[in-house]
Amino acid sequence: MPVSDASAAGQRAPLGDLVIPGLTIPAPGLDQRASYALPAQETGRTLVGGIGLPWLRDLDFGTQWINRVVDLEWPQHVIVEDMSYAAHRVLHRLQEVRPSKAILVGCMPRRDDPPGTIRRYQLDLTPPDEEEVHDRLAEAAMGIIDLDHTLAVARYYGEFPADTIVIEVEPADDSFGLGFSEVVEATVDPVLELVRQDL
Repeated sequence: MPVSDASAAGQRAPLGDLVIPGLTIPAPGLDQRASYALPAQETGRTLVGGIGLPWLRDLDFGTQWINRVVDLEWPQHVIVEDMSYAAHRVLHRLQEVRPSKAILVGCMPRRDDPPGTIRRYQLDLTPPDEEEVHDRLAEAAMGIIDLDHTLAVARYYGEFPADTIVIEVEPADDSFGLGFSEVVEATVDPVLELVRQDL
């Protein structure tokens, strides 16, 4: 290991001569306050987020739909993003982006409609009760990801913009594997059209 002349002579090298790869020590006179701040108000952006359960055929609709449309041409104010992660992380992402509008896309089994049914609705922002949110967060911490968990947690903490729209599809096949059932595959373009209408 190379040794500086000062060290070889038994003298202490000035701090400015100390270089340790991978470690940066800011000079004492620098302002060391955090330079990253969350937006204090809505940013005028529209967040289009897909939420899916990987490897579960139709239930992975949100993720795979985003993969298909992300490279299309979108208005400059639109963020198109896979949000298939734990509900509390989606909450943090909403705080980072602070969108003025959110459109969430996913596939949820409600069992009230035939498979392939597309439901579009303005999200009721009424917060769920604490017990439900506690259960949802506990499940999210164990790796559970789905649209309902995200909706519950972000509503509870008031992080959705007033203009939040959900577009969800009734699944036909929730078995392990890739690709959609035929009826869900047929919804890909109609869902895209609904999203574009809502921008």
